[in-house]
Amino acid sequence: MTEVNTPGVAVVYHPDFACHDTGAASPEAVWRTEKVSAALRAAPFAGALRWVEPAPVEVQWLEWVHESGYRQYIEELCLSGRRELGDGETIVSERSYEVALLAAGAATRAVDAVMQEGHRAAFSCARPPGHHALRAQGMGFCLFNNVAIAAEYACGHYGLQRVAIVDWDVHHGNGTQEIFYASPHVLLCSVQQKDWWPFTGETHEDGAGEGKGLTVNVTAPAGSTGVDYERFFRERFEPAMAQFQPELILISAGFDAHGRDPLGEIALESADYARLTTLVTSWADRWAQGRVVSLLEGGYDEQGLVTSALAHVEALCTHRGRNGSAS
Repeated sequence: MTEVNTPGVAVVYHPDFACHDTGAASPEAVWRTEKVSAALRAAPFAGALRWVEPAPVEVQWLEWVHESGYRQYIEELCLSGRRELGDGETIVSERSYEVALLAAGAATRAVDAVMQEGHRAAFSCARPPGHHALRAQGMGFCLFNNVAIAAEYACGHYGLQRVAIVDWDVHHGNGTQEIFYASPHVLLCSVQQKDWWPFTGETHEDGAGEGKGLTVNVTAPAGSTGVDYERFFRERFEPAMAQFQPELILISAGFDAHGRDPLGEIALESADYARLTTLVTSWADRWAQGRVVSLLEGGYDEQGLVTSALAHVEALCTHRGRNGSAS
């Protein structure tokens, strides 16, 4: 593996993410990646960002996570002209299959940026999101599980044995949990609102078989604040990280735990995401050679999403990373 002293944080983005047309009524709308990418380009720290365009994910990596028949079903569904998956909320259009492949490709491209190209961190500003997608079923605005594909790619392509995922979306990443529940190679640390859709992710759900103990769930009561979340991270997640000692940390970065978000009842502020990011990057520095890859998940209030994503990416920019320097 060749390391290049490449400064900055890689932002993986493609304008074709806007071609996943979910209509005017869906919260998971075109504006999400367009507004976040525009704000990042205009940010005071924009000079520390390196913009990268992804290619569609290779089918072999997609099918390490999803059943072949499910992939074919999504392709045929989108081309058929049907408008939703059957759950009443996951909308598709004619180009949604190809855009979902591109979003999954953004996840693997972000891993390349950190593992091969020497970037201190990477942020995939992609849609559709992924963490609700099960092996053979999409739901919750998700078609393919981008973070799971990134984890399998890191293990399969780069030979990693231990990958950690931190998921702070207000909704439990039920797809990610299902996919890795019995895996000895992935630690999932997830905090989500208590008694909230999809009504999974209880604390007793802690893995099975070789993965027993490698799923760490925290259910946050409605109204929880950044102080509460920092406590959850330090008391529940940090000891698990110390024992697991990951070689790479992935973040399922949903910003719908922001107090403004219409799809949650948690009271985080934008600055809280910067503090949580700094905690995660400190773990990466300690155990994962500084390797951090973040992937956009939820976030449905424009102001809450944009300001939180800016705080998050700025914190990634101040992370020292594997080269030991920050801009």
